Amino acid sequence: MHYWISGTVIASVLLSGCSSWSSADPSVSAEVKPIKPLVVPAGLKAPRTPAQFDVPSKVASGVRGEEVELRAPMQVLAVSTNAMVEEDEKEVRVFFERNEYTGELLPFLQQQMQDFVLKANIEAEKTAAMSWQTGWVSEYRETGWWFWKGEELSQQSRFNIELQPKTHGRTVGVQVSLLEHKYADSDKPISPIAKRREEVHFLNRIVDHVATVELALIREAKAKLPDVLLTRAVNDKNEAVLLTTQSIDVAWNQLELIFEKLSLEVTDLNRTDYIFYLNFKKPEAGFWGSIWGGDEQPVLPLAEGDYQLLLNKSDKGTILKWRDKDGAALDQATVDAIYDVLVTTIRNEKIEL
Repeated sequence: MHYWISGTVIASVLLSGCSSWSSADPSVSAEVKPIKPLVVPAGLKAPRTPAQFDVPSKVASGVRGEEVELRAPMQVLAVSTNAMVEEDEKEVRVFFERNEYTGELLPFLQQQMQDFVLKANIEAEKTAAMSWQTGWVSEYRETGWWFWKGEELSQQSRFNIELQPKTHGRTVGVQVSLLEHKYADSDKPISPIAKRREEVHFLNRIVDHVATVELALIREAKAKLPDVLLTRAVNDKNEAVLLTTQSIDVAWNQLELIFEKLSLEVTDLNRTDYIFYLNFKKPEAGFWGSIWGGDEQPVLPLAEGDYQLLLNKSDKGTILKWRDKDGAALDQATVDAIYDVLVTTIRNEKIEL
């Protein structure tokens, strides 16, 4: 037994050693053969070769990557509902369109420029009726960790903000350009790509401010809408229907906003004939709602299954017809109960219906 154990240990060590100390495979250098340039026959033209994917000349000549600006340029984010960026735009610029919430567009944007620099605590001087020059806008980087976290200045920039109204007055461009820049720990000049990144970043801050103000105006306008435009009615076939003074396209869009709240799933639709094909499934009581309480969403007085909702134009607005899956009209009592649930949902969601 003693010799069997020793032999086993020695065998195990030898086996493990074979895998642990195996010599590495010798590296084999592959010969790189240069690709010969394309030879174009006489009478033909060489294809165009776009240069946007070429390796930068500094990198090709051996400069290390960290010494070259290789980051992709930032994009102007037109997050405001009335903002847009023109295709193939070369300047750092965004265009705003007039809508029912802005009123006269140019005075609105002039006020927003003043509010933006004030809110961001940026010094700005109005150099012309349509332009401002900012003071130094500082950026900081985080240093340390945990309890020893801090910030230190990384760079500073000065910008020019210019409003560019179109002649018709319904569109105004906002353009940002970098006037001056300096790094906190270096005297090196800013690269063209980094310059554009700083301009786009600053313009995006302006657009975000305008979008926030616009959202507040939209909410305020919706809060002032008439309570409910929907009423009960009877059509020429003596069927119970619902009537709204909204146009058929507005009613169609507004209904889409509340189907989920009503536990209705759109299984199909016919946009030409204005028909929604819906499936109703009674909602289950939410876990957190049962704990914290709060107002419960009323449930449609329908059996689970498929239904149709037809919209028809009327001289008074839009007629809503509720049908079962076979197209038969729902009875008066059911439509009246549906109306009560719809009114509550319209008020809660503040939609235009």
